[in-house]
Amino acid sequence: MTTRRTALRALIALAGLPWLGTAGARPHGDPGTDGDTILLVASDKMGDPRFRETVLMVMRHGPGGPLGVILNRPTQYARGQLLPRSEELPGKGDPIFLGGPVSRRTVFYIGRFETEPPAVLTIAPGVFMGLDLKGLAQLLESGVRPTALRLFAGYAGWAPGQLERELRQESWHVLPMDAAALFTQEPTELYPRLKTRTQLIPA
Repeated sequence: MTTRRTALRALIALAGLPWLGTAGARPHGDPGTDGDTILLVASDKMGDPRFRETVLMVMRHGPGGPLGVILNRPTQYARGQLLPRSEELPGKGDPIFLGGPVSRRTVFYIGRFETEPPAVLTIAPGVFMGLDLKGLAQLLESGVRPTALRLFAGYAGWAPGQLERELRQESWHVLPMDAAALFTQEPTELYPRLKTRTQLIPA
């Protein structure tokens, strides 16, 4: 639990820091988004097999570099296996997603709530991320239900300057944040759909 609390504090700290470097600067290929999060779509030049044909939601970064989660890698494990005692958990048979290669024992939840839950990071209006699964279970038991929910095991991280370098190498397309992409009912179709959207935007 100490590790999760530390990670959550780090996530919350991300919200107050500049996006991808010097204030006013934008990564190569950024279409001009001003939000705290963006989407990255792997280009045909992506050399890392762990990220080929992936779509990531990436948040502001701190001294340790940006942080994101892969949106289109459902696993064979169901969310009900992770929270078996939560009777109110919606979609118990829905998959847990592989969020990235780092700390796969760290589980994130991203949910759409009518009111902001405690100890979360705002991703988009009405969309929040948290690490406290026990807290999520308590919310559900109290009658607070998300209208959409995703669970992610692990995350993607970059060292300072690494993502900027990958953008210069045209490994990624950059799109504005799209909350609908987080909760798509067809995650395996997300990459080709967004890849088509990037055709008019240089990688």
